[in-house]
Amino acid sequence: MHPGLLAWRKSPHPILEPSGLFPGGILEVARATHDVGVTGLCEGCGMMDRKTWTRRSTGRILTLAGVAGLSTSAFLASAGVALAHANLEKADPPAGAVETLPEQLVLTFSGALDRGSGARLLDVRGVPVDGVSGEFDPADRTRIVLTVPPVAPGLYTVAWVAVSAEDGHEMLGFYGLVVGGASPLSSDSGPVTSAMPADLSVQLSPTTDVGGATQWSVTTSGATADTVARVILSFVPPVSGIGTVQVTCKADAVTGIPGASFPVTMAGDWQVEAIIRRTGVSDDARVRFAWTAVLPLGV
Repeated sequence: MHPGLLAWRKSPHPILEPSGLFPGGILEVARATHDVGVTGLCEGCGMMDRKTWTRRSTGRILTLAGVAGLSTSAFLASAGVALAHANLEKADPPAGAVETLPEQLVLTFSGALDRGSGARLLDVRGVPVDGVSGEFDPADRTRIVLTVPPVAPGLYTVAWVAVSAEDGHEMLGFYGLVVGGASPLSSDSGPVTSAMPADLSVQLSPTTDVGGATQWSVTTSGATADTVARVILSFVPPVSGIGTVQVTCKADAVTGIPGASFPVTMAGDWQVEAIIRRTGVSDDARVRFAWTAVLPLGV
């Protein structure tokens, strides 16, 4: 078994439910400088973004004096209202592998940010890293600069809250950084398969590449497998209150199997949901699993 495989625990109750929150079908994640789409629920209007969604923050966020904010991809809450939301357009460095963590992390948004915005850096156990500070860029209200102390190679997560200066609506989410060739989260477990719905079996197979990012392959079988038009994976991390990441799968150029890259940088119990759009079927199939990411020995 590949040492980079994640430990999977199949949920005893995979759930199949209609996508009532997705009028017109599955949503497509907008891209920033990487392939991870951060989901977000608007705290002001309570509506689902056409691009992503998040949960309300319950953890303490490093609040910046003045106007601040952070994020990782794009999202809205509904056509019209959501257009005013401040969405993360660029993260420097972007999600994924870096040789070293720079002294400053710069996040750029689609609109001006307001008080209540902020961010924090979490380690592989989901614990905030000490010595992190944030500064609002007085020359550009769409940018936040996080200053971080020297850190050891490892897996880190940037968690953010962005409050729009235009409409006051709050978005939140996170993204992962693999620093210095850190060992990936590992396990001796293999793929997990869902038997729901009856006419569509879904198998998710995670493997870790040399850069530390986890590659997720989605294989479908059953009576309606030939009708699958789009697959989205939604990830809920072990730490509550930092949002939900949603990634749109792309077909492999050789095998044609849908897949996506998502760096898992936090150990613990995750939840993953496969959201599947099928041609000729009005409701999206939504199948949920529970799985555990395990720290390498000695960490």
